[in-house]
Amino acid sequence: MNMSQIKRYTKDEIDVLSKSPYVKNIRENRLTFTYEFRCILYDEWIKSRSVVSIRKVLKLYGFDCNMLGWRIINTIHYIFNRDGRPTRGKNKTFGIPNSMVERYDDEFLIDSGIFKRFGKRIRFTSEFIDKVYKEYPEVSIESQLESYGLIPERVGYYRIHKLKKKFDGDCLNTKIDFDLEMVNQYSSNPYVQRCTSTQFLLNNSFYNEAYRFKDFPIDEVLGIFEINGSDLPVGVHNRIQYKLNNWNVESLSVSDEIDSDFKLRVQYNKMRALEKMSLMHFNRLRNNDASIFIGQVKHLEFDLIRNQSH
Repeated sequence: MNMSQIKRYTKDEIDVLSKSPYVKNIRENRLTFTYEFRCILYDEWIKSRSVVSIRKVLKLYGFDCNMLGWRIINTIHYIFNRDGRPTRGKNKTFGIPNSMVERYDDEFLIDSGIFKRFGKRIRFTSEFIDKVYKEYPEVSIESQLESYGLIPERVGYYRIHKLKKKFDGDCLNTKIDFDLEMVNQYSSNPYVQRCTSTQFLLNNSFYNEAYRFKDFPIDEVLGIFEINGSDLPVGVHNRIQYKLNNWNVESLSVSDEIDSDFKLRVQYNKMRALEKMSLMHFNRLRNNDASIFIGQVKHLEFDLIRNQSH
C-alpha cells in the first residue's frame, strides 16, 4: 500500500521492515505491502470494519504498529472504506477505485443464472447463496463468482459486502417458502415441532439427540434425522447451528413421542455418524494427548454400544 508523506522511516526501521515477507517495498517516506497481504488485511477488516481489527492483524503478522505509525493504519482503514477489496489495477495503492469500475448491467447478471429480479432490483438467487454459504469462508464469495466467469469488481463489491454480512450473522435470510408436499413431508417428521409454508422449527428431541454431533457440518446433522438441509435457507441453518452449539442436554425432561419405525432408521443413521466420529478421533491421535484420546474413544464406544442395544 503506497502512502507517501505518512511517516519518515529511519534506517533501522527500514532495515527491520524490509525483512518482512509482507512488505513489497520500503523507503524513507513510503511503505508498500504486498498485494496478497493487503487482501489478508482486508478480509479481516471487513468482519468488523475497524482500525482495531487492522492493528490486530498487523501484530499477528509480526509488525510493530508503533513503528508503522498511526497515520498509515488509519489510512488503510480509510482506503478500505472508500475502494473496497484490493485489486491489481493501475492505481499503485489499490487499483482503480470501485466507483470507477464499469459494472455488469442487470440483464447480464440475470443471464448468468445467479441473480434474480426482485421488483426494481436484482439480488443473488437463494440457490447461489446456499451453495456459497456451504463453502464459506474456506472458499471466498469472490472465488465463487470467478468460477461462474464473473469479475467480482464488475459484479459490485457492495453486493459482495452485503452477502458477507449475512454470512457473518447479520440480516440472514430465514424466509421459508415450502410447497404443500414439503409441508406434509416435514410435518410428519417426529423431530419437527412446526412446519408451515413460512416456518420451520425443530423440537427438543432433535436438539437433545443431535447435540453430540454438533461438530459435524449442519447438513450432515440434519440428514441423520431425515431432514434435507438444502431445503432450508441460510438463516435457518445458522439458527439451528447456534441453538445446537448452546443446547443444554439436561434441559429436556420429557421426551417427545417418536414413531418406532422412524426411530430405528434414525438410530441406524446415528450409529453410522458415531462410527465416522470415531474414525475422526483416530485420525487425530498423532496430534492429541493420549489420555484425552483414550477418554474420547471410550465415550464413543459407550455411545455405539448403547445405540446398538436400543
